[in-house]
Amino acid sequence: MEWISIVLIILVVLVLITLVKAIHVIPQGSAAIVERFGRYTRTLNAGLSIVVPFIDKVGDRIDLREQVVPFPSQLAIIQDNLVVDIDTVVYYQVTDVRAATYEVASYIQAIEQLTVTTLRSVVGGMNLERTLTSREEINATLRGVLDEATGKWGIRVNRVELKGILPPTSIQDSMEKQMRADRDKRTAILTAEGERHAALLKAETERDVATILAGGSGAMRGIPQSPVQAGPTPGHQPLLQDDPRRVGRYHLTARLGQGGMGTVYLGQSPGQRLVAVKVIRSEFATDPTFRKRFAREIEAVRRVGGFHTAPVVDADPHGDPPWLATEYIPGPSLHDVLGQQGALPPRTLQTLAVGIAETLEGIHARDIIHRDLKPSNIIISSSGPRIIDFGVARALDGTALTRTNYVIGTQGFLAPEQLTGASITPAADLYAFGMVLCHAAGATPLTGSESLESALSLLPSRFVGVITRCLDHDPSHRPTPTEVLELLSQNDASSEDWLPIPVRTMVDLYNAPTVSAP
Repeated sequence: MEWISIVLIILVVLVLITLVKAIHVIPQGSAAIVERFGRYTRTLNAGLSIVVPFIDKVGDRIDLREQVVPFPSQLAIIQDNLVVDIDTVVYYQVTDVRAATYEVASYIQAIEQLTVTTLRSVVGGMNLERTLTSREEINATLRGVLDEATGKWGIRVNRVELKGILPPTSIQDSMEKQMRADRDKRTAILTAEGERHAALLKAETERDVATILAGGSGAMRGIPQSPVQAGPTPGHQPLLQDDPRRVGRYHLTARLGQGGMGTVYLGQSPGQRLVAVKVIRSEFATDPTFRKRFAREIEAVRRVGGFHTAPVVDADPHGDPPWLATEYIPGPSLHDVLGQQGALPPRTLQTLAVGIAETLEGIHARDIIHRDLKPSNIIISSSGPRIIDFGVARALDGTALTRTNYVIGTQGFLAPEQLTGASITPAADLYAFGMVLCHAAGATPLTGSESLESALSLLPSRFVGVITRCLDHDPSHRPTPTEVLELLSQNDASSEDWLPIPVRTMVDLYNAPTVSAP
């Protein structure tokens, strides 16, 4: 009978635990989402609620009270080429808990980005006098844009306040301050790199001396004489411990980025020429089908010419791991430019659009589809926009990576047919082209067609017609790159000084000489 008592006690404990887990108290002024296997089922209001344990779970808890968000001061360039400092406070409330949870990854960040891009777009067309005397007009425009966008995110903007528009400083002063900060950062990193290299040299020497004293037969290892990247060029990250130091005949000096297929490194050829080396991830390298398709794609990409691409200079699809080396294009990505400077002016959008369309025309003529055109794959160089990583994603077709529910591309720039699993045509790149231009004009890259109208409203009027066609859900209604070029070339202007001064400064930093240590 004793064991029966133990079992009863255990059952009572389990029942009590289940009851405790089932009871949830939602604080006043808030609500919570209940999910079953990761899917939305219902919303819990404030108070005591019962949730089935081990099947349902309480996900995000949302505060329904008014929130006050003071955003950091934003620098915006006005028509007089001066910089004004704008302080903004947004008062908002969540009105739809489900939409606020699932429609946008972070509605606070989305509100901030939309506020920044709208302010920069509005004051960018004003002179100094109008900027300082039109606070109500600027405030009303910002409120209108926020109302249109945030309602679809389950948010209601109650009030927007421009706390202040500070007197401007000359843009030259602003750029000089930035340059001084960059030089200080460069000096600090160079000093740290020198100390690291000295420590490595000392450790290597001590190991060699110990080997010789122990009677080792190997010759003393020479300290590597390859140059070490010491300059803090923007976009360059130090190599990690597990990163390769050499691929093929290229000495790797820094990380440039990492994507779904692999990691991109900055490399140097024996002749000290800079290249971007993409090293494929090991899980793809073990797939023979991927290697074959990767090899065919490399050969196709070699044939792509034009002024706006990064040409292939070397590759080994049969290596361990496979790799691809292209010309290194010094310059920030469009993603970085927009993150730091906000919406681009019309003359910059014009050159950007024509350059991208010209590139798409060239790669489509050779039966290559980019399929992942996005701001981070567009480099802003002194000679114009350059597209990188084009066509390589096509090598994923038919490999282990092509499986149910897997979509190749980046959310926010994917054509509808890419999301539904329909066949992909070159028209998919034109949809991404339209989204890139909207984003460059100041639109937040949201998913879904609900943001289309607000995104188009930020474009210069001469762009609206062609971009509207590019974003048509029917691929057959989208224009070809040639048609885009014909439509935009009618308004084409000289590309001289196509970059705003702050962006030109960013590009110059990438072209600055770096210091190498022996």
